[in-house]
Amino acid sequence: MKKAMIIGLLLFGMNTQAKTIDPIEKTSTYHCHHKAEYYAIRALYEDGKISITEAQRKWQKAKRKLKKEAK
Repeated sequence: MKKAMIIGLLLFGMNTQAKTIDPIEKTSTYHCHHKAEYYAIRALYEDGKISITEAQRKWQKAKRKLKKEAK
């Protein structure tokens, strides 16, 4: 009985550890893509290639796109 209980707890612990890693990776990649898109748009604006309203419009589109990809 004790052996079965120990094995059950061990398997439960391993399963819990395996599931906690996935959401962290998704959050981390979302954050990296978010920053990359922001700096790309900012660089275009600072170079004078787009106006402030175009930059804001691009940023809103990028945010919507990233949220869809994250789901």
